[in-house]
Amino acid sequence: MAFISLLDDRAKPKGSRDPLGFELVWSYFGRQVVGNLTTITSSLEGFAVALLGFHWANELCAGTDKDSLQKAVRETFLRYEQIAAYLRFAEESKSIMGITRVAKRARDEKLSAYDIGMGADEQILSDQASYGLWGLYSAAMRDTGLVKGSERVLTDKGTAIVRLIEQSLDKQVYFQMLRARSVKKAEVERCAKAYMAAIGNPEMCQQLVTALMVGSESHALQRELWDKTCQLHKEGALPGPQGDVLNAYVNALKKTGLSGGLQQALQEVSQVERVLVALNNIFHYCRRKDGEDVETIIRNLEMQNYSYSYLPTHLPEKEFSRKETIQSALNALKEGDYKRTIQKLFELNSHVMKQRSGAPWVELESMGKLRVRVKSETAALASLDRLEQRWDYDYFLGSYLSMARTYLEGTVYG
Repeated sequence: MAFISLLDDRAKPKGSRDPLGFELVWSYFGRQVVGNLTTITSSLEGFAVALLGFHWANELCAGTDKDSLQKAVRETFLRYEQIAAYLRFAEESKSIMGITRVAKRARDEKLSAYDIGMGADEQILSDQASYGLWGLYSAAMRDTGLVKGSERVLTDKGTAIVRLIEQSLDKQVYFQMLRARSVKKAEVERCAKAYMAAIGNPEMCQQLVTALMVGSESHALQRELWDKTCQLHKEGALPGPQGDVLNAYVNALKKTGLSGGLQQALQEVSQVERVLVALNNIFHYCRRKDGEDVETIIRNLEMQNYSYSYLPTHLPEKEFSRKETIQSALNALKEGDYKRTIQKLFELNSHVMKQRSGAPWVELESMGKLRVRVKSETAALASLDRLEQRWDYDYFLGSYLSMARTYLEGTVYG
């Protein structure tokens, strides 16, 4: 896996991941179905590792004064995460956050021990607290009812699950590692198999995945989603990892006899996604047309002979961010008015970037030409078939399906 060559999204220009502010739109509708997971929290192994770490960090810091407690718990957890990463790497785990640094140190024959701590040469990510398990998995665990508070204290439900991990471990061995400034590679290799077996305990995995898939008591639709996902698996109809996975997953779910509530929620997700994909298609195409006349761009769009009859006439009757402008762009598309569609998209981009104290990515100058500040080298107009099938956004269903498949297909944690 080419981890070293991956670009860091945080290094991109301001707003580069969401120039039209669509994240607030799709996440709003996604939360109607999946109330706890995020686009990042897709590893069942990651949840097991983090849950044990939150528990141990709080246990080790139990005598710390209140003013210093959160910092102490956080730093203890980050040390634990480093040790856990080396343990997991020794057993060839594929889902380690910070895999690049971990692999480099593990393969360095000059190193006989791993330094553990808060220094730059010890952390496994450039900002481990923000971009590791502490920062990215805790919200999902709180929303699932596994942890609570800023110190990530386990609830009764979380404690019951973590006890199943602990039962096969001599935790004092790991506590000794956590108290040390460095851990010998030989010690890591000696303990790695037992650690991985513990966080892969079948009974624990069953309880953890059920908690995550069902969500909290307020996630009624998510509980039904899990039942229907299990049904698809039993019928051999759960979509695999190839192709338009989300499209296939949602279409398969709709054939399982859903309640009115889940049927409507998934229908709204599907309708909103079609609109966002169609608008993205035009906006990102414009990002390749710096200096070109807007009339030329309109003629090129018209030559595609797109039919937007598949798009809904109206967005769902709910109040969500940027609804009015998106609806206006949708109206223009349905009427075949590309000029007004482009104007609405540029208006949307300008508003979003102004909120972020940045300049518009694309704007229409007085002479009718496009000025592109953030260009795309690869954007191309999609075929009508792709517009009808492609998914640009996740709606948290991607993480949900990934973890469901990991458990149901018995690949924990391969």
